[in-house]
Amino acid sequence: MLPVALALACFLSSGFAGGNDAFAAVREADRQRIAATIAGNIDQLRELLSEELRYIDANDRVQTKHEFLASVADSQTRYLAVSPEGVALQSIAPGAVAMDGRAQIIAETAGHRVTFRLRFLAIWRHEAGHWRLLVYQSAPLAPPEPVRSK
Repeated sequence: MLPVALALACFLSSGFAGGNDAFAAVREADRQRIAATIAGNIDQLRELLSEELRYIDANDRVQTKHEFLASVADSQTRYLAVSPEGVALQSIAPGAVAMDGRAQIIAETAGHRVTFRLRFLAIWRHEAGHWRLLVYQSAPLAPPEPVRSK
């Protein structure tokens, strides 16, 4: 029984060992992904996304890596700012980190500026020495209720 417990302890700790380093690297990769998306930098995005990417946006559109890159390149929506908030990270397996939080997005489409908020879940996987986005899903958040005076 002791060897099984020891093996399990080693396995579990391997997923969390270096968590701070992994979490810092994932936060940096996400920062680069956001900057590349705003800049429309397809080459940089290509390096940050897994070949197996599943990208589900707040409008329920599901895209592969190729489809997502094409949509960024051809998009009539220009992202001006993406401000993540309340971001939490969790080691879910060796070489895999879940990231969740909210974001406020400012975009311009058809000459109109829009601001919206969403909740997101992203799964990052360590591939060939780099953290790459494997899965991303977001859902729109309702605008905050106005404060009513009594």
